[in-house]
This record gives sequence, structure tokens and C-alpha cells, in this order.
Amino acid sequence: MFEIACPNCKASFEYTNEEYIHLCPFCSAGFIIDMEHGSKEIISDHFIVPSEMQIEEVKNNFMGWLRSHYHKSVKLNDEFEILGCYGVMLPYWVISLDAQTVWSGHSAKMKSYPGQTPELSEKFVQEQGQFSRRYRWAVLARRSPKEHWGIERLHNPKEHIMVDWDGFPLDESLGIAGQGKKEIYLAKEKFRFEIAGSLPVTGVQIKEEQAIMRARDQITEYHRRISKTKSGTLYEHRTEVEIAGIQLVHIPFWFIRYSFSPKSLLRFFITSRERHVVFQGYTKVVLDAELPVSNSEKLYMNLVLSGVGSFISLLLGFLTYHLFFLLFLFFLCVGTFSIWRIYNTQETDIDVKKGSQNEEPASL
Repeated sequence: MFEIACPNCKASFEYTNEEYIHLCPFCSAGFIIDMEHGSKEIISDHFIVPSEMQIEEVKNNFMGWLRSHYHKSVKLNDEFEILGCYGVMLPYWVISLDAQTVWSGHSAKMKSYPGQTPELSEKFVQEQGQFSRRYRWAVLARRSPKEHWGIERLHNPKEHIMVDWDGFPLDESLGIAGQGKKEIYLAKEKFRFEIAGSLPVTGVQIKEEQAIMRARDQITEYHRRISKTKSGTLYEHRTEVEIAGIQLVHIPFWFIRYSFSPKSLLRFFITSRERHVVFQGYTKVVLDAELPVSNSEKLYMNLVLSGVGSFISLLLGFLTYHLFFLLFLFFLCVGTFSIWRIYNTQETDIDVKKGSQNEEPASL
């Protein structure tokens, strides 16, 4: 720990070298220290989004969310337990930018005529296009996006593509504010510790240049995957990113840890373990959550039950009445469907495929 004087109010406080921007606890000024020259630069574009939730409201909203996702609402108090609940203000570099992508590729022709033997090149249609988008792209200003559960992937794009990065478009990823409230970006205020209330404010560890570089990489990959959905085989894609500005914004999040211990027959299929839910503190929406009963667990239950039903109906079909064979076929179809769904949920690449191929060379 070191001691430093704030360049704005001249008050002294302790700091660590792990943080890039130091926040004065007395006047809320944020500043950067130039270790080589010993100078201090106050940052002006520093904002904070107020949290509209307190801990009791978070817990009440969580119980409401449980009621809407678990059919046995009368057993909530017996089967669910909140293990922990806390809120935090996380820092994000919000980068205003324009991104334009040009792509080209080909897709297989869908029609063929009887008796024709065209050349191989005539079986494909060349495709090309371009699109542009404007973002306020948010990049977490921390070294590790795994400090808090669910923060490593908040981007939920409209396109049916896989996302494996921590950045996201601020205007469309953190939920829609309630009626009569501003959008989350417009709700920001000049940073002051008083606005954070009881929520701890996390320090900034990532520099602007690093955030911009990460944003460029993430948007380039995002646009590549969008381009990939437009063609059977993607030959070329080029994305140009033009930066318009960058701001530091602290955004509130609430995290809940809970356990689910079913008392019914579900206890034979579901492992009692810790689960998580992430709330956005301003819009009050659930950003990510682990359901009490996941889709995979439901499929495994269907598989086991359909297997037992198939065996019993097949046995009854041989011993009593042949119509039980129809019930056996029904259970067999349910089991086959469950196996198919389980196999598909284990696929890691869920990019939409168009045409007969969907492979392309490395990014240019």
C-alpha cells in the first residue's frame, strides 16, 4: 500500500499499484499517475449508473423469478435457499464506434435439372455483400472477467451465433429500463461515490488502449460470424472499425447464490449444488441464471423414464395385449428424441449454416 495526494482536493489516501485509475474517496476524482514523470492526470469522462435495487428487492425479484420458472411454487421455501446476495459497481470502458464489414463467399445451388452434367463451378453461386453497425461497445475494465459469475459473457446477439467474449453492445445487452425510465446509457451521471450508495466500487485495471484493442478484436470476430451465416462458404471478410470516443462507466450488478434440494422424485435425478443468478441493478432484469432444473437434466429424466416405460410396455405387450407395443413405440420415440437433443446440446459451434458448406479460411 502507498499513500498519494489527490490532485483535485489535495487529500491523501492509500492506493495500490494494481489499479490503473485511482479514485479519491473524498472528492470522487479519478486520476492516472505517470510513474515516469510523477505527474497526475484527472480523467473527465467518468460516469456511474445508479442502482435502482436494494438487497431486499433483489431477493424478492429472485423469488418472483423462481415462481415463473419452477412449477411447484408452494415448495419454494422448502426446496430453495439463498446462500448469498451482494451487489457491486463494475467498471466498463464504453467505446463509441462504427464498424463496416465487406464479405464474399459462395453457396451451393439449390436446383438441379435432370440429365444435366454441369461443370463443378456451375453448381455454386457466388455471393458478396456488406453491412455496417454503430455500437457503444462495453469492455470490462478488469483483468479477469471471471471475478463474478456470469460477467464473462453478457452479449446475447439477435443472430443465432455463438458468443465467447466478454464485450457487448451497451444499448441492447443489459435489458430495457422500465416505463418512464431512461435507457441505461442516458441514465449515467458524473461519477460520485454517493451515487453508489452501499455498493462497493471496483477499481479500474485495464487501460483505454487495451480496451480499444479488445473491442476491435471482438467486433471483428462478431462480424465474421455474422458474415458466416450469409454464405455457405465464406472466402473473405474485412471489418474496419472507426473509434469515435471512449468513456469510463461504473455499472451496478447484483449476484445471488442459491441451492436447490428437491424433496420429490426429482432428488433421484438432480444433484444438489450451488446455482447463480445475475441481476442488472438499474434495469432490474435477470441477465443470466442457472435454472433449478436445466434442460439437460430434463432430457436425462425423459430418457430414463422413457427407457423404463419402454421396457414395461414391451414386457406387457408380450405377456398380455399386443396394443402395448404401440405404447412401447411411443416411449421409444421419446427416448430417441431425448438422445438427439442431448447430443445437440453438447455441440459447441452453433453457428447458423446456409447452403451445403460452412467452412472458410482464417480471418484476413
